[in-house]
Amino acid sequence: MIRVAMPLENDNLSEHFGHASKFAFFEIEDGKITTVEIEPAPEHFEGSFPNWIASKNADVIIVAGIGPKAVEIFESKGIRVITNVVPKDARSIVEDFIANKLDVSYKEVCDHHNH
Repeated sequence: MIRVAMPLENDNLSEHFGHASKFAFFEIEDGKITTVEIEPAPEHFEGSFPNWIASKNADVIIVAGIGPKAVEIFESKGIRVITNVVPKDARSIVEDFIANKLDVSYKEVCDHHNH
C-alpha cells in the first residue's frame, strides 16, 4: 500500500503547498485508489504541514509549488516529494501518478519567498 498526500484548494491540487485549506490522503493498493480522506489543514507555521502529514503516515506528497524548507523536512522523514505538478482535479492527478504519467511542467510564480 502507498499513501499519497496532496494539498487542496477546492477539489484541485493547491498551487502553493503552504496555502492549502485542506489535504487529501489517497491509499493505493494494486494500482487502484482504495480510500480517500479529506482533512482540514492544521494551523500553518514553519514545519507544521510536513510534520502533520508525516504523522498521517504519508509515503508521497504531490505538490505544485513548495518551499525548500518543507521539502527538506519531508525528505528527512523519508517522504518522497513530487513537485511542479500541474494543478487539476486531485483524483485525476493520483490516477496519473499510478500510471506514471504526472505532468510536472508547472512553474510557480512566487513573490513572497526568496526562491
